[in-house]
Amino acid sequence: MKITLLATLLTTLFAAPMVLATAPETSSPTTVLYHNATLINPATEQQLTNGWLLVKEGRIVKMGQAQGASLPAASKQIDLQKHYVLPGLIDVHLHLTAGPHRVEMRDGSPVITMEGHSEITRYHAISTLATGVTTAFSPAGDPKANADYVQQQQTGQWPGPKLHYAGYIFEPMPIFGGSVYPTDEASWRAEIVKQQALGVDYIKLYTGLTAEEVALGVRLARDAGLKTIAHLDSVSWQYAADLGIDILTHALPTSAELLTGAAKTAYQAERKNPYNQRFIYSWFQHVNYDSEPMQRLINTLAKQQTRIDLTMVVNELFYFARELDAIYPEETMWVYHPQMRQRWRALMSAPSYDWKKEDFVTAQQQLPKVQALFKRLYDAGVPLAIGTDSTTSGPFYLRELSLTGAAGLTNWQVLQLATRGGAHHLGLADHGELKEGYVADFIVLTTNPIEDLQALNTLHTVVQQGNLWQVEALKAQLSSLSDVEL
Repeated sequence: MKITLLATLLTTLFAAPMVLATAPETSSPTTVLYHNATLINPATEQQLTNGWLLVKEGRIVKMGQAQGASLPAASKQIDLQKHYVLPGLIDVHLHLTAGPHRVEMRDGSPVITMEGHSEITRYHAISTLATGVTTAFSPAGDPKANADYVQQQQTGQWPGPKLHYAGYIFEPMPIFGGSVYPTDEASWRAEIVKQQALGVDYIKLYTGLTAEEVALGVRLARDAGLKTIAHLDSVSWQYAADLGIDILTHALPTSAELLTGAAKTAYQAERKNPYNQRFIYSWFQHVNYDSEPMQRLINTLAKQQTRIDLTMVVNELFYFARELDAIYPEETMWVYHPQMRQRWRALMSAPSYDWKKEDFVTAQQQLPKVQALFKRLYDAGVPLAIGTDSTTSGPFYLRELSLTGAAGLTNWQVLQLATRGGAHHLGLADHGELKEGYVADFIVLTTNPIEDLQALNTLHTVVQQGNLWQVEALKAQLSSLSDVEL
């Protein structure tokens, strides 16, 4: 298998002091009052001490600050014991229903597969919810598996984030359970209709497509009333933005068209070797953000409000592939199903199989430049959000938040992107804030995330769509889903 194809595939990718129920308290006509907490609303950069939220039928119907002993009447009261309430987190790049990436023999030929399994999906849905992500977007995946998950989650059968999704990627490289490649306009239309019938919100365009095929996908998706998301490489982000693409993903805008002069020539020479994966970092060596192509791109993205999900965590995974144990200690990997946990570090190392020590040194020196791209886009007013490109959020989400903060954003700004920014990314007008009339998605922490983002590790309670979950109870469900064999 060409390593370049594998690299392309890879980048698609407390103490609880109160006694709460071990199963969700489902939404009903009754009202639940959550009180005695500090309400943190990143959207408005406000903290409300001694605050309360009144929840009914899955929505926040009233909120305020207790005055003396005065509280609104409710069917049930839950004392949050002076802890901190934050809107539920939103992961805008989560391949929730994907299975382990494998190479299998089918019809006598080796094929890449990322076919999922219901128990693995359930495991990752529970672990993701247990780390505070209440809403997610899968920018690619088996549309039937995603539709099945949505049905199970919305009927209360499976705990997990509320999911929005795209379908199979449009991509020449065959990936069983992951890609489709129509051969003409009629078959493109047919595939889009098929995915639309399975509830996709977006059509996903991928790195192997030509510029003409990207244009075709955008046009046909628009004709069908769908939006488009793209992970591009040789086709420039500028080209896609001019077409009116809705979302661009990954901090890998590695088109030579965004470079100039000798840097462009040198980079084009590097890309002639399809086995050379050093472009993952070398593009950042060559790029000049003040150049005309990059300034034009940033201005276009800002003017058109093209939504961007940079997943800087992916760049870091590649650049530090031989140091992942230090970044992601084994005790944080409980979020991964054992079938994934056994192999993810090796999988992340595959693109750099032939890198020497100096390659890793050079790659790691580019991470600040990746973060500088994030800050340039943010300062220009390009809408950004937080994604992980994983099958579960957990430590990858917190790492993305940390990288975002290190790019020069305040904790308020980082948490805005994780909440209101994610809601904007998905077009959800009633998510991402603690606000009357909004969906009752929020999490409870023992310490204040405005002071330290690591406070997210003190999460002990999740309320999603009005349903209350105790984190330890969610974790307890994982053991029964650990033994599946593929």
